[in-house]
This record gives sequence, structure tokens and C-alpha cells, in this order.
Amino acid sequence: MLQDPENPYEEWEDFVWAANPEVARSRCEAIASEIDLTEVINVTQAMKKPSKNGNYKFICWFKTEKPRHDNSNN
Repeated sequence: MLQDPENPYEEWEDFVWAANPEVARSRCEAIASEIDLTEVINVTQAMKKPSKNGNYKFICWFKTEKPRHDNSNN
């Protein structure tokens, strides 16, 4: 989760395979929880047809806050 929405951030994406959007969001949230200051901003379905095992490709859209460096000790 972002700490300071005013800090600079970068947006990026990754892919997950899931049977439905709810599972995809859960997998995206799991990825975000592993990376400091990151949140999921959207999940979109990338394929209309399922793979052979019945899963769809989804895009996880993330926002990661860039840590602010404290220069007050200089």
C-alpha cells in the first residue's frame, strides 16, 4: 500500500493466469504484497479464449511509490 500519494511513483504491469477475474485480482494482490509500497490499480483480461487448461491471461496494473530519501542529515 502506498504511504504518501504525493511521492513520485511508477506504474508497471505483470501477467497472471486465472480462471476468472476474482482469482486474477487475488493473484495480483499477492504479487503487490511482496513488494514494498505497491498497490494494484487495475486488473484486465488479456485473452478472450481460455488456454488449454481453462485459464485466461490477465494483466495486473500496479503502482509503486518511490521511496523519498531524507537528506535532512546533510
